[in-house]
This record gives sequence, structure tokens and C-alpha cells, in this order.
Amino acid sequence: MRRVFAIPLLALVLPASANSAPAPVESWGKAGVSLAQYRQDALDCALKGHYLDISQTDDAKAFVKASRQLDTVTSGASAPNTTGASSTGAASTDSMDQMIQYANQQQHIVESVRPEERFHSIKQRLVDRTGQCLSNRGYSKFRLTDDQRHRLRKLKFGSEERRVYLYNLGSNPTVLQTQGIVANP
Repeated sequence: MRRVFAIPLLALVLPASANSAPAPVESWGKAGVSLAQYRQDALDCALKGHYLDISQTDDAKAFVKASRQLDTVTSGASAPNTTGASSTGAASTDSMDQMIQYANQQQHIVESVRPEERFHSIKQRLVDRTGQCLSNRGYSKFRLTDDQRHRLRKLKFGSEERRVYLYNLGSNPTVLQTQGIVANP
């Protein structure tokens, strides 16, 4: 199944900019890990989350169904006017009424799929898969302090400086011990 099936719906719920994302509350670390291994594990586990097949989930199926419904409504909207009226007068009112009807149908379809909730659910599956991979490699979660989050917000998303900062926190045994999050059984 192609992975872009719900782009029109997901576009409604995606954040405006990746650079405007707030600093995370939690991160992952492993005491004594080298920077090279930290990066490799992060990449490997991120890819496991990224390539998780979500095609058979209820959320994905709901997006597919809604996309098909939107296609049906859209193809109906391009049908020619069969009222026999001219392009002035009553036909213009009929055309406007049809456009409003199509817009209402589309809005109803989008609202009924609850894209924000479904997107969050799919995202959580991907994050969980990534976390499971990190956990299997000996990493554990820790909670960033307010000061750490403040510092992180000042570092450009995706920058080397930001990666090294998170690595320094995540490889520090004291940080992991004092700020560690106990995993749910």
C-alpha cells in the first residue's frame, strides 16, 4: 500500500513548521555509549519506526475510506450541469447550491474521520516502535529539566550542536539515574 494515501487529510493536521516544535520533555540515553554508537542506534531505531507498516490499522483504513469518499464527491462536483438551464439566472443559483453541497459533504467526510486523533494514533505507533527498539538496545528514557529544555530550545532543530547536547545528557550516568523514567510494566 502506498504511504501517501492520506496526504490531503494529513495536511490538515500537520504542524506549520518543524523549526517551531517545542523542546521535548523526554529523551533517551545509555550510560557510557560512544557518540558514534548513539547516532547509529538513533538512526537504526528511527528507521524501524519510519518503516512500520501501518496499512492494516483502523486509522489507516479510515483515511483510505475517507480519501475514496472525497474522490467520489469531487468527481461528482465536476459533472456537467444537467438542469438544462442557461449559465445565467437560476442555473447560477443551482451551481452555487451544488458547490455549497459538495463543500459540506467534503467537510463532513473530513470531520467524520477525526484526522487529528487518527494522526496522533499513527504517530504514537511509530514513536512506540522507535522506543521499543531503543529499549531493546539498552537505552532508557529520562525527563529533561526545565533548564535543559530551555537550552535545547535555543539550539536549531537538526543541528550538530543540538545532537551533541542531547548525547552529552543521554550518555551521562548521573543524568540517567537522577532523571530516569521508570518504564511501565
